[in-house]
Amino acid sequence: MKLLRLIPFVLITVFALTGWEEVSSIDQLIKMINTNNRLKTNDAIYVHTDKPYYMAGENLWFKVYLRKASTLLGDQWSKAVHVELLSPSGEIVDEKKIYGKGDHSNGDFKLRTDLEEGRYRLRAYTSWMRNFGDSNFFNQEIQIYQINPDSLRVETPVLEAGTTNEQFLNRKQKYDLQFFPESGQFIENLSTKIGIKLVNQNGYGEKFSAKVYDQNDELITKVESNDLGMGNFFIHASNNNRYYAILDRDANEKSPKRYALPEAQKTGTTLFVVKRKDLYVKVISSNDELKEGGYLLASSDNKVLYSWKCPADKKLIPIKMPLADVNNGIIKLTLLNHKLEPIVERVVFHYTPQGVKLGLDRDAYKKREKVELSIDLKDENGDPLSGDASVAIVDQKLVDLSQKKNNIISQLILTNELKGNIENPSWYFENFDVKKEYALDDLMLTQGYRKINWIEDAKDSLDLKFIPEPGISLRGRTSNFWNEKKYQKSEITMTSLDRGLIHESVLTDDKGGFTFTGMVFFDSTNFIFQAKKFSDRRQKVTNNTSVKISIFELEPPLASPIGEKKAVLPKGNSLAQFEKEILNIEKIDRAFNTKTIILDEIEIVDEAELDDFQPSSKLHSNYTARYVTDSLAYAAGLSVWQFLQQEMRTSQVLRRSGLMAGSGATFEEDENGQTIVTSGGNQELPIVLDGFQVDIDMLQSMSMAEVGFIDVLDMTEGSIYTSNSLNGVIAIYTSQGGGGSYVVKGIDSIISPGFYTSRTFYQPKYDVQSDDHAKPDHRITLLWEPNITFDENGKANITFFTDDKATNYQVEIEGITTSGKPFYNTTSFTNN
Repeated sequence: MKLLRLIPFVLITVFALTGWEEVSSIDQLIKMINTNNRLKTNDAIYVHTDKPYYMAGENLWFKVYLRKASTLLGDQWSKAVHVELLSPSGEIVDEKKIYGKGDHSNGDFKLRTDLEEGRYRLRAYTSWMRNFGDSNFFNQEIQIYQINPDSLRVETPVLEAGTTNEQFLNRKQKYDLQFFPESGQFIENLSTKIGIKLVNQNGYGEKFSAKVYDQNDELITKVESNDLGMGNFFIHASNNNRYYAILDRDANEKSPKRYALPEAQKTGTTLFVVKRKDLYVKVISSNDELKEGGYLLASSDNKVLYSWKCPADKKLIPIKMPLADVNNGIIKLTLLNHKLEPIVERVVFHYTPQGVKLGLDRDAYKKREKVELSIDLKDENGDPLSGDASVAIVDQKLVDLSQKKNNIISQLILTNELKGNIENPSWYFENFDVKKEYALDDLMLTQGYRKINWIEDAKDSLDLKFIPEPGISLRGRTSNFWNEKKYQKSEITMTSLDRGLIHESVLTDDKGGFTFTGMVFFDSTNFIFQAKKFSDRRQKVTNNTSVKISIFELEPPLASPIGEKKAVLPKGNSLAQFEKEILNIEKIDRAFNTKTIILDEIEIVDEAELDDFQPSSKLHSNYTARYVTDSLAYAAGLSVWQFLQQEMRTSQVLRRSGLMAGSGATFEEDENGQTIVTSGGNQELPIVLDGFQVDIDMLQSMSMAEVGFIDVLDMTEGSIYTSNSLNGVIAIYTSQGGGGSYVVKGIDSIISPGFYTSRTFYQPKYDVQSDDHAKPDHRITLLWEPNITFDENGKANITFFTDDKATNYQVEIEGITTSGKPFYNTTSFTNN
């Protein structure tokens, strides 16, 4: 077991953030925002899967990318990631706890064959992310299909070239044409940029062209959208004029629908933004909002990057913002008045592609031929980079990769920051060029506009209900042994001897709560917890173990059912072919993997008898005296403590240890009415019950009728159980050998499974002779390599073998550099 560090957490805390009432200048405001942003930084997660959809019974392979949200660097506090597969109703079907760093950051789900067909959800989060709400979790919908051998899918023709059946059938439907003035301001006598979006009745954007007219039906301008139904146009609103748009698709109708633009204001204040190599901003004001001056803030992820002072009573203020050192992602430009109150805001998107090249030693291969894939990771200047990456290679004829709507770039720098539904976010970064840059600005114009509340939110303190987990966390609570509803402040000690010693103690909070975290291990590990009461009156830990320990896991966040929505089927006939190939693979597996082993007949003569004097908790070999309860009729009516005081050999141990009246011990009750030793003798009892140390209260409350036998041990044998063995040790064993209904005071134990270790993806080596090669090789996912290592030159190489299918394969790489820049690329090859 690898132990990085062990961090006891016992208190739920609240960050003390800079007070809003103290802010009296722009410098104080910026300092407050940036200080609070550092304290409130969230985690960011992306999960790469080998395919966008699956058949029930397949393996779902995944790789977790965990970073600090504000910088995308790998220095976040959290390391433990919860990855869950949720059913259409929101129930957890399967879950894995992944160590989000290094070679163990990948995992897999074996999808059950009886899963019902439907839209499932892959959810991933850290404990720390729960403080910020589940909207920050990684969520990806994954369609899982069921195979019915009696009713297989059939190949269906596409109605029109380049048009899906669903688009064709939805042509005749209602539309909504929406308008979004730049910075939310449409002002008369000012050229204004207007974002425009067409939404169909299903809530999706749809490509369109339209014309804009004034109230006198004079043509003002034409506009054409991108593929996702968004675009923009400029308009100079004249005094008291109104404007409307008509879709070209409706132009020939008798009374085409008119979509009214918002009414232009007489005066106002706005931001006009042009993005080139740098960002050029014009602050334009035709009212009194900047009469006494103001400030423009440029921020990213709620951290202020730049600020400019706007002179008083100026109508036009040009500003240039350098972008060379700005991280990829959304930039907010927020204009404040002299009272530091927000006026308007404009969001823009900054993106410099991070290049990763995929190279193959040839374009086409033969069946079972070796393939060499080279990966070259460099920055925009051609300098080598290091990072973390994963590669998936799938059969293009069987898997429609256009079903994948998000990739690591769009998730980490777009989807995580821009709230609301973003259609096909990965589209903006595929074959990135000037048109895609314009499309991103259209997205910012139409979906980036929101109420300016981030500055107000920056002053809020963060109520920490969930701690960051740098490793496995073990949580629990201590309570009064006799009244579980009564919390008991205690000292809790956690011990594990599996594969290395862990022995840590911590004082619980006032409600008995405790958490141990920071442990990194990847297989089942035993932990023992021991508790002693903390006396509030004496302000110290006592020897009283009348404490009940409850170990528990945090309940996972609730998940709502996935809304009813018709699934968009994969392109062409790939799904029907996918289903046929799955059945073909199953036939191959049945033919080659069925092996029956016939055993000789085994006769069971008798069952081994259990030895009453060899319980599993008994570790010693020799004893100086043994008392067997069944042979001591008088003992049945005594408590264990009474019996130990009466018998010669046991009372000798107690007397030598100062635990008998007249031997210097003083007994009294604590504030909870429990007996404690307050003076004389050794404070730790040299008595164990089924291998665990006990206190006097436990012995007083326990009847000898529950005891099977008692051994008196010398110092050597007793040292196995306790360090207090100088005067001998009394070892008590119950009739059930520890399996009775009683609960040992102050003791609990658990077995923690640790972090999940993924199964290994099967990769045949056809250059090495093997009998297994007689089996036909059909792989839908040809290769899954979750941990790519780059050398000092930014290069990595992967070798693998093709299978027996004549098809085309697509190679997909996703990853992130150590400097926090995500990258994505694809290539393809043919297998003949």
